[in-house]
Amino acid sequence: MMKRAGRMAVQALLVVTVMTGCGSGDNSLTVKEPQGQTTSPQPGTPNSEPVRGKDLLKQLDKTASGAKEAREITAFLDANLQKADVKTADRMLLRLEQYYDQLLPGVNGNFKRMLEQPGTAEKLRELGFPLDFNKIQNDDTLKQWLLRQTEGKLALDMSGEGDFYWKIDYEALKKAYASFASDDVKAYLAIRAAESNKTFFDDGRLLIGRSELADRILRAENYLTSYPSGHRRTEVKALYVDYMEQYIHGYRYDAIDESTMKLLPAVKRSYEQLVKQHPDTKTAQIVQDYLEEINRNKDVIYHPGKKGESIVGDPKRNIGEFWSGLRSRIDAAFQTTKQQPGAG
Repeated sequence: MMKRAGRMAVQALLVVTVMTGCGSGDNSLTVKEPQGQTTSPQPGTPNSEPVRGKDLLKQLDKTASGAKEAREITAFLDANLQKADVKTADRMLLRLEQYYDQLLPGVNGNFKRMLEQPGTAEKLRELGFPLDFNKIQNDDTLKQWLLRQTEGKLALDMSGEGDFYWKIDYEALKKAYASFASDDVKAYLAIRAAESNKTFFDDGRLLIGRSELADRILRAENYLTSYPSGHRRTEVKALYVDYMEQYIHGYRYDAIDESTMKLLPAVKRSYEQLVKQHPDTKTAQIVQDYLEEINRNKDVIYHPGKKGESIVGDPKRNIGEFWSGLRSRIDAAFQTTKQQPGAG
């Protein structure tokens, strides 16, 4: 019906596929100091002995530089995050993401070679979802290797093409570490956890309902407006754009009546409900502007396709112009402004 959607920017941020190689083989990990908003230092948890933030970060870097597996780094966080003030905890968690970026290619490269062994992929597929590695029989080496990755708060997932890959388990990170972080990082982990638990889009189709997609859009907007200098503003903005593009014009499946080229009533209602329920949001303003274009066409989105070539043709001129200008609208709506007191 439409050309296959390209790989989404969010997937590049969240996932390293099993096709990724091992890289240079250099286990040395280096990180950049995270940029953005920080919060004022707060005391650590009760009964914890204060430790200088710089010392904790140095110890974390040292641990990561020699780490062969992610669990070595998460074990350090498990033992030491309670000693950190909020500012240091944020930095430790943001550096953890950077360590994952460096470790995941090797993890997936090793895993790809394991999958090439006869019977390995079949053993995993027989488990079904959710995967329970403890149920693997007659292959303790495979089982223990898989369990070690989960100890490092990685999760095994499957792409739309049926390929297994390891990714960051943000739900596990949120449960284990969010209580030590600032509101900024807590909100970021919650956004990532929702996407980690169920990817919203793959293989050209939405994998979640439109109401859930709207909820994710609004959660991302809330982060962008609450934390205009947030640690992960760039990443959340990219996710917001991906969400909005699919919400506004991800019409490959189940959105258009192909006999009339009109938007299905249920899809239009989802737009109207968002505007009605969240009228003061930037998202609602963008969606309201889009509804005006839809109404101008009496709900017709596409021209009919050419006989013998395709059922659906090009979008109506005003619809196509709105789609092509969507990113500019988003950029204008979320231009960084001076942070309001109490936002972080």
